[in-house]
Amino acid sequence: MTQKELAALSGLGQSTLARFETGGVAEFGSRKLLRLLEVLGHEMSYVPMKRSFTLDDALAERQRAFAQDSEAHG
Repeated sequence: MTQKELAALSGLGQSTLARFETGGVAEFGSRKLLRLLEVLGHEMSYVPMKRSFTLDDALAERQRAFAQDSEAHG
């Protein structure tokens, strides 16, 4: 699909798409991005970023291991 075709389908200007493609657009709003994705047959989903391992995580992991060990040995 050409930029001209995509522009016609999305309602955006071809020059805007060209600048977006090369990183020359300072601000490209979410509505424009979502419209482009829709026209192209895609969608955006938001998933939590992997968070870092904390001391609380270490403690919980240790407690689970201890509980499993206790169950195994009875």
